[in-house]
Amino acid sequence: MRKFFSVGITCFFLSGCLFVPAAVTNTFMGAVIVSAAVATANDRAECGEKRPRVFLASPQDGFVSNTTSVKVAFGSENIQIVPAGALNEAMEDKCFAVGHHHLLVDSEDYPTTWIPFDDNHLHFGQGQTEAVIELEPGTHTLQLVLGNPVHNASFTINNFGGQGPFVSEKITIEVISSE
Repeated sequence: MRKFFSVGITCFFLSGCLFVPAAVTNTFMGAVIVSAAVATANDRAECGEKRPRVFLASPQDGFVSNTTSVKVAFGSENIQIVPAGALNEAMEDKCFAVGHHHLLVDSEDYPTTWIPFDDNHLHFGQGQTEAVIELEPGTHTLQLVLGNPVHNASFTINNFGGQGPFVSEKITIEVISSE
């Protein structure tokens, strides 16, 4: 009986059965789309201007460092920073995102899906909100991107209608080594 019911539901959704007229399937799918749109609109109205955001608290754009060790502070709003792999399913505010920081160093573009593990994509999977990074003398770009618990930059936020990636503005700094 379960298999018959499952096949019936599958056929209904895929319009592949001879028993289900196309008008019924189209009406049903239209209702699903409309209800999803209403839910998204309600979420947006409930969240208002409260949008997840990441930013570099320091250094500022144009910063010049006299040492190769540069302290970087990560900022976020409407985001619960958690270690990689951690999920907080008891979020009180569904407008908040859940994830951890990734710092892009000298990266042309930010990732829109999986965040690579390489020298240009630094992962802070313990939930860190600052770090000291080592940079060679020269000009460098820094940008912050939020990753979900499985290192993906594109994700739905709880029940919020917005999608990632959530990225900061890209800044440029210069390292002048006196060492």
